[in-house]
Formats: sequence, structure tokens, C-alpha cells
Amino acid sequence: MIILLNKHSNGTCGLKKWAALRPDLESRYIGDSYTMVQDFEEFRERFLRDYDRGERVFVAAGGDGTVNFLLNQLMRAGRSDRSSLVLGAIALGSSNDFHKPFSSNGNGHANGKVPVRLDHVHAVPHNVGSIEYRDIDNQPRRRYFIVNCSVGLIAQANYFFNSDNRIVNWLKPRWVEGTIWYSALETLIMYKNVPARIRVEGEEIETGLTTMSVFINPNVSGSFRYDLEISARSGYLGVGLCKHMGLPSRIRTIASLACGRFTGLPKTRTWRAREIEIAPAAPIALEMDGEVTLARHVKIKLIREALRVCQ
Repeated sequence: MIILLNKHSNGTCGLKKWAALRPDLESRYIGDSYTMVQDFEEFRERFLRDYDRGERVFVAAGGDGTVNFLLNQLMRAGRSDRSSLVLGAIALGSSNDFHKPFSSNGNGHANGKVPVRLDHVHAVPHNVGSIEYRDIDNQPRRRYFIVNCSVGLIAQANYFFNSDNRIVNWLKPRWVEGTIWYSALETLIMYKNVPARIRVEGEEIETGLTTMSVFINPNVSGSFRYDLEISARSGYLGVGLCKHMGLPSRIRTIASLACGRFTGLPKTRTWRAREIEIAPAAPIALEMDGEVTLARHVKIKLIREALRVCQ
């Protein structure tokens, strides 16, 4: 087992959380025969060597961004090699959407301190989303997500949540949910809708894009949740679009998402889809499991049961 520890997760508290949890994690779950890596570049360089030496279980100790980084390294393996890989996680981050819904008997840590997914013996197949996009310099890129991705306002809010804003940096280690709400409200006021052409399963629309989420797990951030029945083994991705929204509509929609309601709201659309294409008139924020970049054109596809994930 190789554990990738993000010591900067949860507002730089990741290392402290790991130190406090380590004895219990070792006694209950991981033993003492694992290898710890704390540098992302080191992990990137050694991943294929570890695979060739027989390592098959790789664990992200951090937040959703750490899970996303690990996922993208595992997806470098060919399809036949990938079938033997297992991804696990220890929730040291802020939102930890990968572990939701939290459960004390399933993916919840036995002492109730932090959710974990470490049962590699009973690992199950898990869908992955593939994203092809053009970056700000119009260069082609490919990334993968395992929880959700979004473009527009939600992605911009994630960018703000991960920024060096003074209030965000002070608030995040003390009150994660409050930081999420602060980031959302700040972005709600400042964000401008982006003209875009969208194609979903052959249906094409032109609209003023407020935000659009594509998800494998309907839990998108904090307590926000879409009400489409989508799971890690569904035959489709969930898609939620908000269009032409001004500030009052945005606030009502965010409040509804916090209560797990979205389908049928004014100025929204939902789909179950395998392929989505988004062509914005200007570069737009693109978020993938909490990691944010700018994109000019985005194509999203479902890869069914791309790899196995710990219970």
C-alpha cells in the first residue's frame, strides 16, 4: 500500500490530523507495512515503478483534490493494467465529497473522527469521468474526475474557496461549512453569466450559462446536493444546468441545493447523459473534484467501471 499524504490539506492542517489519527488508523486499517509519500511530484515520478514492483493499492490522505490527483495518476495505466488497481482515501480535507454520504458503519472511521475508504479486499468497480478541454492557451488537455466537475459559478466559487483570500484562509481551518457559504455568496454577487453552446446526448442549446455540474456523486460541496439518482456504477452521468440566472434566482437555487432539491426549479435543466460538450464564448472556470482551471472548450464522457475503489 502506498499512501499519498497531502500535508497542506484542510487549510494546512493535514499533517496535524494525520499525526493524531495515525496510531488508530494503523491498528484498525493499514498496519505498518505501507509506504508514505508526501510530495506530489515524487509520487508522479515513482508511480509506475511502484506498479511494476507489484503495488496495487494507492491511498489519498487529504481532500478531494488529493483524490483527484491520485486518480489521474492511476488513469495513466492502460485499461488492462488499471483493472487491478485499487484507489482508497482517508478524509483529511475540507469538504471530502468523495466519502459522501458519510456513514459510521460504511465509509466512516470507527472512532467517528474521520471518514475512510480503506477496505481494499472488498473493493468495488467505480465510474470515472473523462474531460477533454482546451486550456487558456488553447492547448488540448485531458483530465479525469471521480466525484463531479462543473463550469461557471460553482467552479468559480471553488476557485475562490481555494484562493489566498485573507478571510478564506482565516475561516477555513475554523469553520469549513461557513467558508463554503462565504465563497458561494461572494461569487454569487460578482459572477456574470457566460454565453455558451451546450450539447447533451445530441440535444444542443444556446444559453447564458450560470453554472453546470456533471456528477458521479450528487454531493457537490458541503451540504449541497443534487436530487438525481446517480451512483458510482450508474450507466449515466448526472447533469444539472442553471441558465440566465440573476442574483435572486441564484440565491434561491443555492438554498434549494443545500436542502437537496434541484429538479424542476425555474431556469434549470437536468439530464442523465453519457456525453456532454460545452463551448463557452469566453474562457470559463472548470472545476474537477475541487481542482480548478480555465477552459475554452470542454468535452465530458463517462468511463464505466474504470477502476476499483475501496469500501
